[in-house]
Amino acid sequence: MWCIPGRVAPGDFFCYNILMRELFFQFSNLRKFSEISHAISNRNFGDMGFGRISDNEVIHNRQEFLKNLNINLNDIVVAGIAHDSRIVTVGNQEKSRGSKSLKTAILKTDGLITSQKQIFLMVTVADCLPIFFYDPSLRIVGLLHAGWRGILAQIVPKALEKFNNCGTDADNLIVGIGPGICQRHFVVQKDVLDKFKEYNHKAVFIRNHDGYVDLKKTVLDDLKNAGVLAENIEISSDCPVCHNGLYGSFRKEGAKAPVQAAIIGLI
Repeated sequence: MWCIPGRVAPGDFFCYNILMRELFFQFSNLRKFSEISHAISNRNFGDMGFGRISDNEVIHNRQEFLKNLNINLNDIVVAGIAHDSRIVTVGNQEKSRGSKSLKTAILKTDGLITSQKQIFLMVTVADCLPIFFYDPSLRIVGLLHAGWRGILAQIVPKALEKFNNCGTDADNLIVGIGPGICQRHFVVQKDVLDKFKEYNHKAVFIRNHDGYVDLKKTVLDDLKNAGVLAENIEISSDCPVCHNGLYGSFRKEGAKAPVQAAIIGLI
């Protein structure tokens, strides 16, 4: 596998597997730790979420993606997205939940944490942000699906509180904020705009009576306010709308959009 510096911003990496002829995204700050595996899929691997294509196709797509990471499908745990802020700590008893059926996923959950090896956390995204966490001191990983509803419901501060309860110091955390919709394309209605004005007015921009929200800045500020060091945070500048040939986007394509899989775990 060759890793090629990203075409979008310094620090972004796309990994190219010569045999598979596929691309996937990784963070340079997380790639430094050989004891973890992480990645974000794209269109090259197909739809990673149940409901738009047959279950068998989704399972096949996931297997092809995971094969590049040497991860077994039965070793993943999938969050059944609710666009809220519930975060669950998982272990061996949750292994394979959601891997082959949405019905068995960890329902009504947008965040997962584990300290156990060979358990790989997965969320699906299309415009919403996948947020990766790793505490290299205690060897704990976490993964969030953060849309605007979850961010307003303080999913990021709640995740940091979960890590703190496990003994993690915020300044030890390594964080990656993955590909997600950019401010230029995230136009919101007045009610949502007003909520973000109250939550973080610095992430709001108004032009020609339209309101735009920067979700990545909102998350970044939440992280820094909780004590995560700026130098430990990497942000992908990729946007599924700007780079729609690479990623599926609900905002651009509607319900037919394929979703990406974000995954992280201790090897």
